[in-house]
Amino acid sequence: MSYDLDQIITGLQVAIAVMVIVLLYHGIFIVVDLRKVMRRVNDVTQQVEDMVMKPISMADHVLSWVVDYIEEDKKKKKGKSKKKAK
Repeated sequence: MSYDLDQIITGLQVAIAVMVIVLLYHGIFIVVDLRKVMRRVNDVTQQVEDMVMKPISMADHVLSWVVDYIEEDKKKKKGKSKKKAK
């Protein structure tokens, strides 16, 4: 039972075709899993960003309130000192 070169090449082509089909099949599952992982990473990133930005936003709000209060206090003091000078 000897195989000639054409039969060996045909067998190799069939084996390669099957391997390519299996590779593409696995590629589909890998891409779908990567999409799920990336979606989860985006969700976690958004949660971390919200967690970090909330205190920063709160501090910014408090700081702007303090600055506004100080500016109003300065205006009131300037108004009183001008009235006393007259």
